[in-house]
Amino acid sequence: MSDEHRLRIRAYNVQFGDAFLVSFSEKDQDGKALTRNILIDVGNLPKTKKGGCDKLFKPIVDDVLRELKESPLDLYVMTHEHLDHVQGLPYAEEKCFKLKVENLKEKLDTQYAWLTASSKDDYYEKHPDAQKKRRMTLEILNEIRVYLNASLKAGRTLDPVIESLWLNNNPMNTDSCVQYLRGLAKHPCYVSRSFDVNGNHPFKEIDLEIWAPEEDTAEYYRQVVPVPMYLEKVKPNSKNVYPTLEPPPGVDVGSFYNLVNYRQGYIDNMLMIDRAANNTSVVLCLKWRGLRLLFPGDAEQLSWIKMVDEGAVKPVQFLKVSHHGSSNGTPGSDMLDLILPKVNEDGKKRCALVSTWQNVYPNVPDDDVLTTIRERCDEFVEVYKMAQPGSYVDIEFNDEGWVETKKVNMN
Repeated sequence: MSDEHRLRIRAYNVQFGDAFLVSFSEKDQDGKALTRNILIDVGNLPKTKKGGCDKLFKPIVDDVLRELKESPLDLYVMTHEHLDHVQGLPYAEEKCFKLKVENLKEKLDTQYAWLTASSKDDYYEKHPDAQKKRRMTLEILNEIRVYLNASLKAGRTLDPVIESLWLNNNPMNTDSCVQYLRGLAKHPCYVSRSFDVNGNHPFKEIDLEIWAPEEDTAEYYRQVVPVPMYLEKVKPNSKNVYPTLEPPPGVDVGSFYNLVNYRQGYIDNMLMIDRAANNTSVVLCLKWRGLRLLFPGDAEQLSWIKMVDEGAVKPVQFLKVSHHGSSNGTPGSDMLDLILPKVNEDGKKRCALVSTWQNVYPNVPDDDVLTTIRERCDEFVEVYKMAQPGSYVDIEFNDEGWVETKKVNMN
């Protein structure tokens, strides 16, 4: 991008996930113009599920490298520890670049990386309340793993909601990705609202604000739904390592096990775990030439409430719709008025973007949410409708707030 008066957001269609490259120009110490680049997340759901396709990562990473033109990646931002936000770069490193002399980390030459504070390897040692909640989460996840294995062994059809949530939250999937991202940059930073951004990025003409999350993640966890006593406990030395449940005579088997799923509280517990991780999202606001561009990751209601209480929320000219357009990722109308006021007093065009994939989770994206946001914007970009998987949509701003969208299909 050669025009020094423009900023471009490149939104890649990763199906159900997020991947954004933000590019803009500024001058170096000698007054020479140079292009800066911020990469935010790269990931999607596992390839076994709707909304997941690993082969998308190679063309996307190749495009990022072309855009860098052998210059360093100035900043990488990992919003939170969910597979649909973190698996892209580690996958590309392992599967796409393993036969080449240079590895992906060397090619990206990342200067700074911002990862959520809770992803630091010693985080839970310093936050005992969060550590307790983390242990509780791992116990729940292990119970669900046992239940899913039992269902598979018995030949039952897995509840798609539980299975998708499990795959996306399973620490066995995400831990290796986060470990890779910890070593991505020369200067890794673990950020929260209290993090001092000064000196922790290379930019001269753009300001960065972190609106969320709190450093202590314990407050984002809520009460666990008890699992009924009739679910047989697994005994370490028992030959029957799977819990057994059989439907009463005359009851449809599929309906019975669907009911059991819900009654055991597994869906409620998985949603609680999912919400807690989403609410640790780094909510990043870029301030460029009088414009505010907001990338809230998958922040949900509890995080938005906290942001408002802390006075962090301000009107923006660009909004990345949180949590793939789900109803729990966008604040209610009163809070939304603080971000995208119904009356646009500054006269600058406003744009919103949703990165999602249909029929992965029930009611995601939520039509009412998308309609509400669309009504408050001059441009509304639905990436999954505008670009083929593995391709992208460009959104360009100038310093007067003008917006243009360009669709490019690479495949």
